[in-house]
Amino acid sequence: MPAVLLGLRLLDDTEAAALVSPILAVAVLLFLLIVGVAVRVSGARSLSRAISGGAASLIVATLLVLPMIQVIGRRPCPERLGPDRGLQAGTLLFDAWRNRQAPPASVWQSASVARTWSARVDKLVLLDYRLTESGCWERLAPVPTKTTWHEFRVTVQRPDGDRFSKVITVHTRATRGAWHIASIEGPEP
Repeated sequence: MPAVLLGLRLLDDTEAAALVSPILAVAVLLFLLIVGVAVRVSGARSLSRAISGGAASLIVATLLVLPMIQVIGRRPCPERLGPDRGLQAGTLLFDAWRNRQAPPASVWQSASVARTWSARVDKLVLLDYRLTESGCWERLAPVPTKTTWHEFRVTVQRPDGDRFSKVITVHTRATRGAWHIASIEGPEP
């Protein structure tokens, strides 16, 4: 499985990236089929040994795959994600904040994220913002295409008139065909 994931990661950066999901599904099904057949064949001799061997195979495969799916950094998103990649949700958020309005409810993945954001920026006035960087999460397995991040450099003003500049990272997630804000790093209250 690790070799399959690494091969799919290399395929992920080519023109044939659309094949990654079907190949991954076939590889997982094939692995489960092989383990199932092995358990059935050896179950005729010793059921307990067959079940423990099948379970051990699944555990070892999981332990080998875990390092492959851990996030190891950031990278530009593949072109197949299209131009939005969740950026529009972040832009709507900052435009509403600059105009001292509530962002549309459609930008949030959950109401708790909206409440947390509102509590952080309630007393701050956004003077300016600009996108500095945007991308996906890097890992050895194929790049996930349902989550992205966007860094914005913002200039805000406190109630006492003090101005400061911060980097705010907006994490977006694609759900049901639309991008929503899943979490936000910064500014500190």
